[in-house]
Amino acid sequence: MSNYGTIRKSTKALPAAVVIIIVISMFPARWLGWTADVADVFRIPVTPFSHVGMLIKSWARPAIEPFDLPTDEKERNDLAIAERDEYRQLYLSQMLRSTELAGQLRIMQSLPETTLRNPLPPLLISVDLTGIKPSDPSGAIELKLSRSTLGRIIEGDIAIFGTDIVGRISRVGMTRMVLFPSTHKETGYIRASIVPAHPLEDDRAPLLASEISIQPNEAGFFTSEVPAILGIKENDLVILDDPSWPVSGRGLILGVVRSVSQLDEAPLRNILRIEPRRRAREHTIVVVLGSGKEVTE
Repeated sequence: MSNYGTIRKSTKALPAAVVIIIVISMFPARWLGWTADVADVFRIPVTPFSHVGMLIKSWARPAIEPFDLPTDEKERNDLAIAERDEYRQLYLSQMLRSTELAGQLRIMQSLPETTLRNPLPPLLISVDLTGIKPSDPSGAIELKLSRSTLGRIIEGDIAIFGTDIVGRISRVGMTRMVLFPSTHKETGYIRASIVPAHPLEDDRAPLLASEISIQPNEAGFFTSEVPAILGIKENDLVILDDPSWPVSGRGLILGVVRSVSQLDEAPLRNILRIEPRRRAREHTIVVVLGSGKEVTE
């Protein structure tokens, strides 16, 4: 019975204690200065542990005391210069990093909306120019493969910069990928279409030519023969329209018409010289439209 009576008294005292606490909390802050002393009482059990942590920190990274500084004026100046240079290097490093991130953001913002709505988001991949011959604009380029992109990129995926195609993945290794520029000899014929660069400024059709074949040239451009009646002009855009390529690249730009010449053996046909507007080797980062699935462990 005594235990039961104690429980009943505790139950009745609880609402009273809550009311008292609420009332005290309404007092002005200057009246509650004594609560700091109460908090210190509850802080006593954890104080030794915090002191041990501070001692370990001081032992691992001791602070420089004034008497530890060099007494010679020249040595003190040298130390100040060294510290200044160190913090300047850290500042420049962070500035470069922020500039890099800003550049990546601009790249993502320049992508066509269709790639951003794709169920598989585009991937930013660093370009590795090791071993690249400057005299070979159509030579293969290596891309760095990170752990986060394993399985996301497969052979045949398209690499772009903005709305321009810069190449296609030809091989995926453990740590590197090989990118063939679109003008690489092993790319083969590409089916494309041609549209005016400024369709609103002239009266030409929005689609000048469709289902034409463009042939890559190792010198870094494409060639194609088209009927002269189509009225294709310099600066017209050549866009991808090839069912053998991933559908995510359809409508992206392969290049721009740089010259239109009449064929001597076929006066009713013109030969086009088409050059890519962007090349992977000109950038430190390209965007790969990955069509694979992420590897889950």
